[in-house]
Amino acid sequence: MSELHSVRPLVAILLAFGTIVFVVLFRRRKRLRHAVTVGAAVLTFGIVVSLVGPVRRGQTVTTDLGTFVTTIELSFQADPLGLIFALTVSGLWAATAIYNVGFVDSTGLLHQTRYLAALWFSIGSGLGVAFASNLLVLVFFYELTTIGTYPLITHYGTDRARKAGIRYVWYIIGGGTLAVGGTVIVYALAGTVSFVPGGIPELAGEATKGSVAAYAAILSLLVGFAVKAAVIPFHAWLPMAMVAPTTVSGVLHAVVVVKSGVFGIARTVLEVFGPDPTAAMGVAVPLAVAAGFTIIAGSVLALKQDVLKRRLAYSTIAHLSYIVLGVALLTPTAVAGGLVHIGTHGIAKLALFFCVGVITVETGKKKVSEIAGLGREYPVTMGVFALGSCSLAGLPLFAGFVSKWYLLIGGAEVHWVVPLVFVLSGALNVAYFWPIVSTAFFETSTNAETKPVINGPLGGDMSRDTPPRRESHGRPAESDGGATRAGDTEDDHHGSVGTNSSLFPDDSSPLLVGSLVVLGVFVLAVGVFPGEVALFDLARQVAEASVGETFS
Repeated sequence: MSELHSVRPLVAILLAFGTIVFVVLFRRRKRLRHAVTVGAAVLTFGIVVSLVGPVRRGQTVTTDLGTFVTTIELSFQADPLGLIFALTVSGLWAATAIYNVGFVDSTGLLHQTRYLAALWFSIGSGLGVAFASNLLVLVFFYELTTIGTYPLITHYGTDRARKAGIRYVWYIIGGGTLAVGGTVIVYALAGTVSFVPGGIPELAGEATKGSVAAYAAILSLLVGFAVKAAVIPFHAWLPMAMVAPTTVSGVLHAVVVVKSGVFGIARTVLEVFGPDPTAAMGVAVPLAVAAGFTIIAGSVLALKQDVLKRRLAYSTIAHLSYIVLGVALLTPTAVAGGLVHIGTHGIAKLALFFCVGVITVETGKKKVSEIAGLGREYPVTMGVFALGSCSLAGLPLFAGFVSKWYLLIGGAEVHWVVPLVFVLSGALNVAYFWPIVSTAFFETSTNAETKPVINGPLGGDMSRDTPPRRESHGRPAESDGGATRAGDTEDDHHGSVGTNSSLFPDDSSPLLVGSLVVLGVFVLAVGVFPGEVALFDLARQVAEASVGETFS
């Protein structure tokens, strides 16, 4: 690929970090702060979109700022793989910024300046990960995402939030340390850490001859990135992080944090070590097995969760490993499918979190066992939830089907067990999403059916052991797995219960519902017109450059 020198990758990153200044300056002018946040988010997305044309034409857009350390450059680049992640981060953040205006206004969220500043810091760090031109710069911004997301996880300041934050930090410190160590070893072996499609040539010899140092490097990097990718057994921090506000949960699951982990794995396999050395070292098979196990185990664990956000958390754990498995299979089609899933999963999962946020704000209900009849009261919200569920289940004409189809075809080229894993996972997706949709649309509070998986002796409904407490407005304030006082979860920060049956409830912000409708439209548009979406061309470019030719 030829190079095109431009400051646009750097401008996108600096715009995100620079917006923090205006968030602080306008802390007493809420409307102006909202306008700046939304405007900057849309502008950031626009800058990233402007890079699509040159990259699709085979150019790498670069910004060189000189030497970072020793012979390693502090530079940024928009290449096909980085642009996939950058489009996901910036595009979903633009939707989130609009949704967030309605969310903070509806909930009366406290400490909004700190909250918005941390969100922007996380987005800037995510774009730095996406546009990093070498492994050291990537790891630097990868660590910065932790600084931004920790205060978001602990935002409510409760004991439970602090415990979740501490667990998150311990996991991420361990993973980050391994990633840094792996980067140092790669530099010692190859004399460079710059990304090269197909792998760094100087590293290939060390890797293929079975160097202990090469094994230490690749394992350190893969395990380090697997922590944020929530590959089992490094997943426990993610469900606990659901104590955060709903907007934060969406950022964690769909936009920045977990996707930076799978992105790091993709860079390591495809552009640091390369597919052939990774396979020759015998690392690809264990990585694929770990991903396959995580897909099935995460889906089974999701079945047992009564709390909606925890069910979505375990669903995320499973779907992240779709991406990891696609990369680990090392076939062009599977790699393309895994990379496309970065975007398709992000759109659908963010839509689901937005829907849960609207239901929580309007009704205070946040369990599967509590939402009977809500489809009649909030048909748009639950309708979008149904669309997102269909996408994640991989049904045709939805965004998730396209990425899963690539993964199925690519997996079949390797072993018949791989398609079986994806088919079984799809069935489990239907099993844990359908009860939510059917309960909302086809049941009422008087005829709601018992959910055997949830209410059984091994289920996730803890209400048998923890009696609900009553709030002043007369509804039970159920805990999200242990919260027992106001402020533990976002449902303690909303207004009165809504019972309006109109498409847009009178007490619901149009920004809340409107933003999730936009995501629902994208779920359908990407599924119906996949060839019109740049994401798929970019994924093919990565697969062709790193692995081989893909089918058109």
